[in-house]
Amino acid sequence: MQSDGQTEDEASRSNELAGYALTLLRVFPQHADDIRMWMYLGPTRTERSVSAVAYFWKQAKETRVFHAICREPKEAIALLTSNKSADTSTRQPLSSSQPPNNHADDWRIIMIFFELYTFVLKLMDDEEFLGHTNSDNRARSNALPLDAVQSLTVFLKNLGFAMYYHAPQISEALNPSRDAASTPSISRHFAGGGVWSEPTLIPSHRPVVVGGIRGMSIDYVKGLVTGLLRAIYERDSRRKFLPKGHWLMTARFDMSNFITAVVAEEEVRHLIEGEDYTEKIVEDEDDGYDDSNPSKVVSNQKRRLETVTPRLEILQNMPYIIPFETRVEIFREFVSIDMHKRRHGFSDPDMWRQSVMMRSEDPRQELMRHHAKIRRQHEFDDAYDQFYDMGDKLKEPIQITFVDEFDIVEAGIDGGGVTKEFLTSITSEAFNPEMGLFKTNSQHLLYPNPSKIDSLVANYHLTCADLSNHSLKAASTGLLQRYEFLGRIVGKCLYEGILIDVGFAGFFLIKWALFGGHNHAAGESGYRANINDLRDLDEELYQGLLTLKNYPGNVEDMGLTFTVTDEVPLYDGRSRAVEHDLIPNGSNTAVTNENRLVYISRMARYRLQTQSQRQTHAFLKGLSTIIQPSWLSMFNQSELQTLIGGAASSIDVQDLRRSTLYGGVYVIGDDQQEHPTIKMFWRVLEGMEDEDRRKLLKFVTSTPRAPLLGFGSLNPKFSIRDAGDDEARIPTTSTCVNLLKLPRYTSESKLRDKLLYAVNSGAGFDLS
Repeated sequence: MQSDGQTEDEASRSNELAGYALTLLRVFPQHADDIRMWMYLGPTRTERSVSAVAYFWKQAKETRVFHAICREPKEAIALLTSNKSADTSTRQPLSSSQPPNNHADDWRIIMIFFELYTFVLKLMDDEEFLGHTNSDNRARSNALPLDAVQSLTVFLKNLGFAMYYHAPQISEALNPSRDAASTPSISRHFAGGGVWSEPTLIPSHRPVVVGGIRGMSIDYVKGLVTGLLRAIYERDSRRKFLPKGHWLMTARFDMSNFITAVVAEEEVRHLIEGEDYTEKIVEDEDDGYDDSNPSKVVSNQKRRLETVTPRLEILQNMPYIIPFETRVEIFREFVSIDMHKRRHGFSDPDMWRQSVMMRSEDPRQELMRHHAKIRRQHEFDDAYDQFYDMGDKLKEPIQITFVDEFDIVEAGIDGGGVTKEFLTSITSEAFNPEMGLFKTNSQHLLYPNPSKIDSLVANYHLTCADLSNHSLKAASTGLLQRYEFLGRIVGKCLYEGILIDVGFAGFFLIKWALFGGHNHAAGESGYRANINDLRDLDEELYQGLLTLKNYPGNVEDMGLTFTVTDEVPLYDGRSRAVEHDLIPNGSNTAVTNENRLVYISRMARYRLQTQSQRQTHAFLKGLSTIIQPSWLSMFNQSELQTLIGGAASSIDVQDLRRSTLYGGVYVIGDDQQEHPTIKMFWRVLEGMEDEDRRKLLKFVTSTPRAPLLGFGSLNPKFSIRDAGDDEARIPTTSTCVNLLKLPRYTSESKLRDKLLYAVNSGAGFDLS
């Protein structure tokens, strides 16, 4: 394929090739990667040849469709809903004065480019993507210039926005209602229906024609656009290469009313997903409605959601076009509404318990299920034993009684403080790599231990007399339930707004946003492994695969086969090597120059998905019990980490001061004047380096980062109480209630010295 001096015949052949490849992808989805590989390896090996990606990009960016949608998102509505199938004539050039009858040829070129570019991005490391490699074979490089990537993302954003936000118009044009008067409207769920002006559409069963291409569905286009956008956005999140503000599209919304509108759409989503019936869709007589077909029920439900929840569709599929702070506010609003419903309108735990006493048939038993007695040093095991069976009831207020080794009850502070101490204690214990449930990468970030199940099985056969399948299955189930419970605990922290000082690996966090969403099947099926995520898991393996990818000689000299060997640790300190095939008959399939990209792809998939799939699924299943997966889909991996542990920005002392509560003699009186010691405290804090401020914050709250929405949202509030007038004492804390106990120092220098000593030594924790 030549990019220079292309004739009309060559353009026609290119279009035929694109159409042929798209047909193969549609007819043989199980061989999709093989087909993409065939296209990827398509260019001839001449001096003037270019990669298939570069070739089709050059054609795609010159199409009328590309230019029109880059100019205005609404142009996509008419361009997608053209129902005229294309003939075999050559696509008209932009300079043509004759208006085109259809744009099917344009869409074919664009779609095959999307397929190819999505495929190569999975195999392209960041250095190659950014054009930083010194490859000798520049002509075959698949890296687009960064200005081209910027143009591409504008097109993708506009196209994606049109498909999600203007879904009703597109659906109506593709599947016109047979009887508009009988079309049920979702607004009937609400008095007035002010937000909802679009009806639920009744699709016909004409042949699918999108963009003039017979057999191409709008869901296929959405999937390609969303996946490619996310892949580019994730790269930009790791290493910024696009201008600040490039991803935002706030001008397309009424942002003053955006959060209110999204909350209303979320209520509609709950109504639709909670319905036990499915409105009968008018079908052709030979394809009657079948309410026993679950896939049809889900499909009809999905169509209704798309037409009445456009902002939610945007947030779940293209969240990056909305500012992060706005999405955090929406998340907290979703949680607040869910909490209000779950707790029957009582946000205060004591009020909720009183309501249980009034409405429950057996209130004592009900409240006992929400109470646990927890031994120090055994927090996770005791919590698992007493709370696992609660399921989603863990969203409700719980009561914790800490006891020591002699079963003596510790003094505790109520009002949610002990609950916070309980949750942070569990996460500190369970995420310690020494416990074995999670491992850390080279950046000390956590991910599920991929060998935990294999290790359990191997050790079970070594140490257990009962080798029955039933007994082994019970042991495996118990382990996975612990992952599930830990997922619920993290979900409970997010639900309650409690920050935890835990860092997760990026590739693991990506799966949170893609787990069980409405656009994906249950499980982590929305996640697709790529070589860059592998760097988060194993830097050495990542570098080795890059060497293999760029190896100039004969790869067969390396003696590799499509197998992978796992080292499974045993209890006695030894390990056992277990070999797995990456493809059928992998041990007898050599890695060659022609199939090495397939090997790299399969290796990444195994290490990032297959090996830890059961542990990851269990954890995310537990997390989704407490937090709706669609809520998490609003965030990328770095944003999720911020949601879990707080903002990495510098500590805003004035914001903290405005949000602090005081106790004892430090309570501000009628004169509204702070106590002299408190004034000194804030002067000292202002003069500290940010690192020391973070140490102080961790000393008091257990985490060194500020809440996303400011210290006013910290739960419980940051508080300072006097601790007597003995200036020889050092400050102490009750981290369970974010309380600093500060003696009444009279010297600023002494206050600084004592405070720094306390935060650097970790001294002085108590529950008094």
